[in-house]
Amino acid sequence: MGQFIKIHTLVVLSFTHFVNDFYSLLLPIFIPVLVLQLGIDYFEAGILVASVAIIGAILQSPVGYWADRYKKRVTFIATGFIFYALGAIILGLSNGFSLLLLSSFFIGLATTTYHPQSTNLITKKFARKGQALGIHGVGGQLGRFISPILIAWLISRLKWRLAAIVLILPAFAALILCWSTLREPTQRGDKGLAGTITLPIFLLVLILGLRGAVFQGIISFLPSFLMEKGSSIGIAGLLTGIMLGIGLIAQPLGGIMGDRVSKGKIIFLSLVGLTIFFFFFHFTMASVVEESTLNYEVLIALLVGIGFCIFITFPVGLALSAELTRGERVGTSVGLVFGGGMVLSALTLPGVGYLIDNYGFQTGFTLLGILAAVATLISGLYIRLDLKWRQQG
Repeated sequence: MGQFIKIHTLVVLSFTHFVNDFYSLLLPIFIPVLVLQLGIDYFEAGILVASVAIIGAILQSPVGYWADRYKKRVTFIATGFIFYALGAIILGLSNGFSLLLLSSFFIGLATTTYHPQSTNLITKKFARKGQALGIHGVGGQLGRFISPILIAWLISRLKWRLAAIVLILPAFAALILCWSTLREPTQRGDKGLAGTITLPIFLLVLILGLRGAVFQGIISFLPSFLMEKGSSIGIAGLLTGIMLGIGLIAQPLGGIMGDRVSKGKIIFLSLVGLTIFFFFFHFTMASVVEESTLNYEVLIALLVGIGFCIFITFPVGLALSAELTRGERVGTSVGLVFGGGMVLSALTLPGVGYLIDNYGFQTGFTLLGILAAVATLISGLYIRLDLKWRQQG
């Protein structure tokens, strides 16, 4: 019976992860349409995506703490899907930047409710945390993979406003499933937020935050870059989906590896790979600017490499943040790592948008490559310090 409950919980959370991460690309896929139809520029587009990150940065850890402390983990997960639905409705009704910002506000609220709580529910039930989180990650990755393809298809078949309204349906399906099947754990979280903040957690926030900024930057502006170079919105969505789809392999692989070898080394090596792929991506973009044509074979290979290096770290980072937790504060720690990372995304995205507006896509994406290199250096420092901490204690 206990094993059945474990599997049932993992299956349900994998589906809700699918829906949650499906909405992570709602705004980025709509950006090219909003630029054309409502006249916003890429700096404003960066503000919209960054506002989601800012709200997540501020509330992610407190929400994780409150959910742990007052045993409302399932309630917060379910509430997040209501916020996603509100964000989609307001997006469909928007006629200017103000309403778009309100849509971003509700989507931002929704992002604070899922990952700390789901990670907590999973790590309480499974000894092999990395493997379980890797399977859970497949659900989220499938959502990211399908999201750009389905949203782009809906926009091309329906009016973009109607497409946004239709996209409330997955949120309601996940909401009903949460309320009807998930059960709240009996453990109450420890009191106090301050005990969560340690040097290892702080370094992990920086590393995964920079990785998150790179991820948010490329998924936010890649569709617009592809459309500027002549791709249809359907092709732009498909290519974005290919980059995200590789996570269906990378996430479970990362989870399994994370249970067997050093999580810090996995993160470091993946960031080395990410930096190298961005280096080649830079030169590919330079040839595109010069020749005004896309080499789709090379572009797909680079996007697959970038996606693999990013997504292999997702379950590893979650498992590591749970391992570094002091006391009964898993939701708080995961929230701190996610929220702190969102700060870096929030600071980065408007800057990338500004560079694109004034200097072109190549310059904007070059900044993302620099951030990947900085994350690699900090990750190398973490490995050295981690070895020292283990020797001391």
